[in-house]
Amino acid sequence: MLAPPDPVVNGGSARQPQVLICDDRPLLRAGLRTLLADVEVVGEGPLADTLELLPATGPDVLVLGLRDDDPRTFHTAAQAKARHQQLRVLVVADAATVIELREAVIAGVDSFVLSSASAEELRSATQRTAAGERVISPSIAEQLSGGWREEPRDRGVTQLTPRELEVLRLLAEGLTNQQVGSRLSLSPRTVKTHVQNLLVKLDTPDRTGAVARGFRLGLIR
Repeated sequence: MLAPPDPVVNGGSARQPQVLICDDRPLLRAGLRTLLADVEVVGEGPLADTLELLPATGPDVLVLGLRDDDPRTFHTAAQAKARHQQLRVLVVADAATVIELREAVIAGVDSFVLSSASAEELRSATQRTAAGERVISPSIAEQLSGGWREEPRDRGVTQLTPRELEVLRLLAEGLTNQQVGSRLSLSPRTVKTHVQNLLVKLDTPDRTGAVARGFRLGLIR
């Protein structure tokens, strides 16, 4: 069981974190709202409305539901973190694979819990996420083999530079390093460095994997 949460401090006074719940399933949203009765839920809506709801509600924590084989959750998380640097994201899933957990880290997700968690565990995870901690359900902790907790906070998609994004999108067009360099007026050596940085930040072994992950996270259209 998770330890009791620490309160969010704002202006020297403790308060409950403000939470926005987004998922395409109204029943799941209603369930999460009920479980988070002791937390201030400032809004809810489908995934497609997340980016519009964020500035209107100003939450501390964005709670997202995760369906099997649905990349939109991580896409939404990546976009939300890129636009709102101080936002914390907590994903609630029915189950999780190691690949999904890695995708969550790359997308900037802060915490990952299962829908089988108790109300107390979910509230605690929300509080701790708001306070800047990473929280994962004990039942999936072994799958990570320490990878999540050791992942540097400045890694991942939210730290791609504008130039790296340009290179990634040109790689998606099938361009070689030399062609990318010609398009961007960069030397092949500089392009090679950008590609290597992309592989590290996106945690992929090759260019194909980087492009595939870029599409999955909504970086490439």
